[in-house]
Amino acid sequence: MAKYERGEAEPTASALAAYNQNLGVNANWLVTGQGEVFDDPSKAPPVAFDGWTMRRMAVVVTATYKEAGDPITPENVAVEAGNLYNELVGLVVDPADRDEVLAALPLLRRRLKKRLAEAASEPGSGKRSVS
Repeated sequence: MAKYERGEAEPTASALAAYNQNLGVNANWLVTGQGEVFDDPSKAPPVAFDGWTMRRMAVVVTATYKEAGDPITPENVAVEAGNLYNELVGLVVDPADRDEVLAALPLLRRRLKKRLAEAASEPGSGKRSVS
């Protein structure tokens, strides 16, 4: 499996079938990268996160809101940190890889800052959070 992930070998048809049968992974997605990762997305394993990564997300949220002069409650920090984590999952291969997370933080911060600016430009919208 490690050789497949490193691109050193191609999986055989029987290996693809085993991934499908044992894990529910869509063989077409494995081969082409198109479609859903799992044949039945509701059976996909839950994505776990660690405290270190979530803490980084919360720091970005808190600092970005403070820089924008927009107060945020602890509860909304949690919501926005979760939103950033969801974005992070789409940016990195392994959200537990600290180097990848640190490399992605400036982009996540820039996106959040942009969303805050857009929300601020809509006076009277009542937007206090960009989620």
